[in-house]
Amino acid sequence: MSSALEDRTYLPEDDLDNQYGEMIQSLASAAAAEGDFQPRLVMGSKTIELPNEIAELLGQVAEAMQQGLAVTVAPKSRELSTQQAADLLGISRPTLVRLLEEGKIPFMKARRHRRVMLSDVLEFQKRQRHRADQALSDMVADAQAFGDYDDDYLSEAISGDPNSKH
Repeated sequence: MSSALEDRTYLPEDDLDNQYGEMIQSLASAAAAEGDFQPRLVMGSKTIELPNEIAELLGQVAEAMQQGLAVTVAPKSRELSTQQAADLLGISRPTLVRLLEEGKIPFMKARRHRRVMLSDVLEFQKRQRHRADQALSDMVADAQAFGDYDDDYLSEAISGDPNSKH
């Protein structure tokens, strides 16, 4: 194993489609199982017990690859610079600094430099997604209540026929 970890993208192999499905089912069964069911990695005569977090990660990778998606592994430090945190959130560094100063994301200051914990950035991202999902749900509910939500549009989009009622 190399000492310097770099981002790496893995492409799915078409001839492994069935194996991805088997992996997904096995890992899902392990996650749902009660009792002493621990996922294991077997390499020759050596067996290693996998932590649940690793098994969940492998399940997500297998599911993405089964759907024909590439998977990128991008190792991140637990402590980020403001630029790294901004890049992760998809916002500008000045916007991130404003969020830090407003207390929306905790940070530490080492001399003049702000440092942000990865876990805090991911928690903020999760809260933001939840707020956006809630706002969208509220907008749809309001539109339905006022009769502005066109359910027929969805049927039309699916069928491709503007005269379709179903």
